[in-house]
Amino acid sequence: MNLRIGYGIDVHRLEKSLPLIIGGVKIESDIGAVGHSDADVLLHAICDAILGAANMRDIGYHFSDKDPIYKGIDSKILLEEVKNLIQKEGFF
Repeated sequence: MNLRIGYGIDVHRLEKSLPLIIGGVKIESDIGAVGHSDADVLLHAICDAILGAANMRDIGYHFSDKDPIYKGIDSKILLEEVKNLIQKEGFF
C-alpha cells in the first residue's frame, strides 16, 4: 500500500448578502463567500488535498473560474468530479 498525502487550502473574500456554504451546508449568516462557484472553502480545500495527493494539479486547473459551466456550481459536484478524475488514474 502506498501512502499519499495532499494539502488543500482555499480562501474566499466575505461580503454581505451572499450565501455562506461550508462543507455543503448553508450556514445562516449576514455575510457569505464570494466566488465563481458556490465558494465552499471546505470542499474546495478537500478537492485540492485529494488532487495534490494524486499529483494532479489543483482545483483551479480542472475547474477554471473562466469557464461559465462552473458559475454557481455546487461544490459537492466538484468533489464528485475529483473522485471521478482520480478513479480514472487508478487510485481507487
